[in-house]
Amino acid sequence: MPDASHSRGLPVIPILCLCLLLFFPSLSVKGACSGLLLWFNVVLPTLAPFIICTQMITALGGTELLMAPFGPLLKRLFGLSLSGSYVLLCGLLCGYPLGAKMCADFKKRGALSQEEASCLLAICNHPSPMFLLGYVQAALPVRISPAILLSCLYFPILPLSVISRHIYRKKASRGRVLASSGKYQKDRFTVSGSVKKLSVEDAISSTCETMVIIGGYIMLFSILAAWIQKLPLLPAIPRAFLTGMAEITTGINCLCTWLPPSHTRLPVICATAFGGFSGIFQTKSVIKDSGLSIFHYIGWKTAHTCLSCLTWLALSRFFP
Repeated sequence: MPDASHSRGLPVIPILCLCLLLFFPSLSVKGACSGLLLWFNVVLPTLAPFIICTQMITALGGTELLMAPFGPLLKRLFGLSLSGSYVLLCGLLCGYPLGAKMCADFKKRGALSQEEASCLLAICNHPSPMFLLGYVQAALPVRISPAILLSCLYFPILPLSVISRHIYRKKASRGRVLASSGKYQKDRFTVSGSVKKLSVEDAISSTCETMVIIGGYIMLFSILAAWIQKLPLLPAIPRAFLTGMAEITTGINCLCTWLPPSHTRLPVICATAFGGFSGIFQTKSVIKDSGLSIFHYIGWKTAHTCLSCLTWLALSRFFP
C-alpha cells in the first residue's frame, strides 16, 4: 500500500507546473513549440515508419527471414531467442523507445519470457546510430571519431547483457525451485504455447497511439528544459547539466554551447547514454501493462551511463 502522506504530496507537482505555466506563459509556449517541432520534424518522420515497418514484419511473419543472417551471431553473443534477437537488432538500429516498445509488445504476445524480456530491456533501448552520427557528432564543437562515439554507447551492452542474464536467470531459477516445491504460483508472464498474431491495422493503430504519447512527453520536458534554462541565480554550467538530464536533444545543445569546447565530450556522452528523464517517461509509457519494471530500467540505464563514461575515459587516453 502506498504511503498516504506520499500520495497526498503527489498533486503538488502538477499544481506547481500549472502555476509556472500561468506565470511564465510566453516561455512555456516557446518550450512547447520547440518540443512539438522537434517531435514533428525529427521524431515522427524518423521513428514512426520504423515502428510501423517492424510491426508489419512481425504481423506478416517476416521475423525469421530478416534474422537469418544476424540471429546466430546475436544468439551466440547475448544468448537470445529468435524473437529476442529481432527486438535487440531493431532497438539498436532504430533508437529508443522502439526497443522498449517491441520488448513489451513481444512479451505481452507471449513471444518473450519474463526473463528474456527483462534482460532485453536492460540492453535494447538506446539512441540510434543515425542520432549519434547525425546529431550528437555534429553538435560537438570538437571532433570525435565516429568509431569512438559508437563504442562508448554500444560497448557497455556486452557486459550489461552478461550481468542481466545472470541476475534474471538466477531469479527465474529461484521461481522454478519454489514452483516445484508447491510454494510458488506459476509466473503468468512465461511464454505461452501460441503467440498472439498481430494484424497490420493493429500495428498502425498502435504506432499512432505511441507517437502521440511520445510527442506529449517531448513537449512537457521541452517546457521544463526552457524553464531550467531561465533559472535565476544559477550559473550556466549547472543549468546545462540540468537541461541534459531533462531532455536529451535540448540538453546536448546546451552542453555544447555553454561548456568550454574541450570539456564537452564526456558530459555529452553521459547525457546521450542516460537519455534524459523525457526518455525514461517515454519508456515507462510503452512498457505499461507488460510486467516489466521501469525501476529496473532506470538502474540499468544508470549503469550503462557509468560504463559509457568509463569507456570514453579509457579510449581518450589512447585516441585523444
